[in-house]
Amino acid sequence: MTSPVDTAFPSPAPRSRDRGGLILLGGGSLLALVLAVVAGDLTTGSSAMDGMSMTHYMGLLSVRQPWNLLLFMALPVVLAEILAISEMVLLLNPGAPGWVGNLSRWAGLLAGPVWVFITVNLLIHAVYPLTVHGQWRGAADVIAVSAYLLGALPMLGISLLEAGLLGRSDADRKRLHVTFVAIFLVVAHVAMIMGMLDPTVLGWSANSGMDHSNMPGMNHDMGNMPGMDHSGMTMPSASPTR
Repeated sequence: MTSPVDTAFPSPAPRSRDRGGLILLGGGSLLALVLAVVAGDLTTGSSAMDGMSMTHYMGLLSVRQPWNLLLFMALPVVLAEILAISEMVLLLNPGAPGWVGNLSRWAGLLAGPVWVFITVNLLIHAVYPLTVHGQWRGAADVIAVSAYLLGALPMLGISLLEAGLLGRSDADRKRLHVTFVAIFLVVAHVAMIMGMLDPTVLGWSANSGMDHSNMPGMNHDMGNMPGMDHSGMTMPSASPTR
């Protein structure tokens, strides 16, 4: 027997998993993981901004132009803008053309693998060496890079939503979708603002530690730079001469 409460407030229908989306997301993420490992260090190189004091976030975008700018900035931002705009269109106009929803779905499924590549590559070639060698350029640098990488979490969440792994119903999915897009926009703008800030403003000094931070890029091992062969250098003896 159906109660009046059940009639007035029916339980939302569960959302089925998208098998095609699962295959695309799983295969794309695995491919992105492999590419992130074999791609090598994308954080170093020459730049027109050589000699300037900047965060590693800005250094990353300034080297290997225009490819780093397209990969680490343009692609994630374009995907986020597609998700945000299509979400607004679908919320304000439920009868929007079908291609709007399809565009949002494909952008959401692509966002996960893109951020798998970015996160794994930067953790290997930026975050780990910078932390081990103590080469962070103050608070602004840490906040910028951390906020940038935190953007991976909401983007991966959106991919899981599109694959049907999150959200018990369409209403839950829409609520989580909006939440994830909002979180990404917040952390992305924090990363941009702190990344564009001169790290010396928050107390970092270019002369502190062993960080040659006037050079762009994220990871700079001076011992591996061409022309820096120290094999012929002799250190003066500390013992007194007689």
